[in-house]
Amino acid sequence: MSTIRIYSDESRHRNEKFLLLGGIWVDENNILDVKNSIESLRKKYGYTNSEGKEVDFLGEFKWSKVSDKYLNVYQDLVDIFFDCIDKDTFRSCIMLVDTQDPEIISQNNIKKEGFIKLLYQLYLHNSHIPATYKIYPDSITNPQHQIDLNTLYESLNNALRKKFSLKVNPEYLQQRYVNNITPVDSKKVVFIQLIDIIMGGIGYYQNGFFDKVNAKQSKVKLMKYILDKIVFAGTFQFTGKKYIIVKSTKFNIWLFRPKNKNSPPNGELFL
Repeated sequence: MSTIRIYSDESRHRNEKFLLLGGIWVDENNILDVKNSIESLRKKYGYTNSEGKEVDFLGEFKWSKVSDKYLNVYQDLVDIFFDCIDKDTFRSCIMLVDTQDPEIISQNNIKKEGFIKLLYQLYLHNSHIPATYKIYPDSITNPQHQIDLNTLYESLNNALRKKFSLKVNPEYLQQRYVNNITPVDSKKVVFIQLIDIIMGGIGYYQNGFFDKVNAKQSKVKLMKYILDKIVFAGTFQFTGKKYIIVKSTKFNIWLFRPKNKNSPPNGELFL
């Protein structure tokens, strides 16, 4: 079986209606292609120092750092993201969580056990291929929410085994599909930086920040650039009145709706 890495991040600020969780699913064979594209971008926007030495564009790509000065850099980064989608270099998903939904509110421990359930939903419903999955959430997530990664690991393994049971040969029925869940530093992982930018734009629109008096115009412009990429791509079904829904086999945005159950099936996590 192939080995697929999942890099995930969250996007939320104070008093936001929608929490966003997003990830990139990339086959290990394609990782170098993405990194090479990012290296080319850094060289393109580099400079020559006083000693005549070429210096690449440095620093972490992050939604909070979007500015007029570096808008072109971030637009090129968005181009790389959707080019990778178009070429099947990786897949991506963004999950919207309505924090004002009564079923979500009833999980009053959303910052701890509730949050691990949301990560579980993100990983489970967007892992479609029987493969070995190596999962790398942003390390900021873990201490902030005190996530029990062991519970997430075991629950996700059980759920994926059940999900893939009819798709694999009998010898793989007891396969452990999750190799590891290892928090990583987003400053060192470009895949998390990529999904952070895309989620930042979607969240800026979904939570209505673009329409505020104090809206940062560079972010408004990048948000529109991201939305144009989605709308005019021709390969995505873009719907939704109160929230964005995007459907395709390569890139999707979906609203998480909790299930109303009294107990989890077979020890699985759910909301």
